[in-house]
Amino acid sequence: MEDNFITILQLSLFETFCVTGSLILVGIVLGVIENRANFYTQRVLGIKGVLATAWIGIPIHELGHLLMCYLFRHKVGKFKLVDLKAADGVLGYVSHEWDGKSLCQSIGNFFIGMGPIFSGTAALILGMYIFLPDSSATLANYLSLNPGTADPDQFTKILTLTLELFKSIFSAGNLTSARFWIYFALAIGISSHIALSWEDLKGAGRGMLTIFGFILIVNADALILNLDISGFFRDILVLNVYLLAFSMISIVFSLIRLVLSVFAYFLIKMVL
Repeated sequence: MEDNFITILQLSLFETFCVTGSLILVGIVLGVIENRANFYTQRVLGIKGVLATAWIGIPIHELGHLLMCYLFRHKVGKFKLVDLKAADGVLGYVSHEWDGKSLCQSIGNFFIGMGPIFSGTAALILGMYIFLPDSSATLANYLSLNPGTADPDQFTKILTLTLELFKSIFSAGNLTSARFWIYFALAIGISSHIALSWEDLKGAGRGMLTIFGFILIVNADALILNLDISGFFRDILVLNVYLLAFSMISIVFSLIRLVLSVFAYFLIKMVL
């Protein structure tokens, strides 16, 4: 009996990671990149350097929270998509309430917290479709992934496809196009504010605990009833692989912003 409990616990932890893993990984990476980029940007331009991208990045960030609130049927209270002149320094927020007895609403806390990753990545893809239609066609390469098979080189394939995508974006033809530079400026602004705040992570953590508890109960029932539900979680893992692949667009543009901010910082330091 004890061995069965330990097995169910281990399996539930693994399956919880399958459901939430890629979002958590992307959120951590974007958070680290954004913190360092903001450090160098503020050393060069002060808070105005951060506000310069907030007009586009903050509304898209908050829209991610807002849309997930509606999707998971939370009661939305006050919200502010952007306020660049906020006296309290809070450039945007979404307040919401939920019924703790509702499984759907409780699980929704995780996806609400992670909402900016969805909205930010979607905005980057939509912008690419509008301004760089030829490059956006290469996004179909991600669909060639076959994450349903056990392939240890899956992450390498994602990096390779991402490299191909950005070779297409930064092609010689695009670099001489005004549409490219419009997209580039918008993409930097959007990617500058995708990262999750501490409050976002706290909310997501509440939802993740509910997800783990739900999966634990499902696995216990499956063991008692002798049901095989591995296929469902395999499908979730497949979805996470695709999510990670498309999120690489956000990560790369965030890295570009970091490189630019570091370059500007050391250039100013050398001149002065």
